[in-house]
Amino acid sequence: MKDLVVEVNRVIDRCGANLKVGDKFEVTGQGKIVVPDGKGMCMFALQSLIPFLISKQREDELPNDDWIKATELLVCPDPQGIEFKITAKD
Repeated sequence: MKDLVVEVNRVIDRCGANLKVGDKFEVTGQGKIVVPDGKGMCMFALQSLIPFLISKQREDELPNDDWIKATELLVCPDPQGIEFKITAKD
């Protein structure tokens, strides 16, 4: 499974958890979420991201035309909140 980096790409209008552009966390192939020291993550955004993150970690197992492969931007449950960018860790 791929290691992923989930980064705040844009604050659309507001963020109740006070996340800022550039805030990020990692998801390891072992299912561990790693948040940098002193930072946090919104549990509401996290709960909406988890199903996608699990699929994104396994995208190499998906058909070539699966939408997961072409998707790297997701918005938190508040449509005026945060846009996240999900990328494979180098």
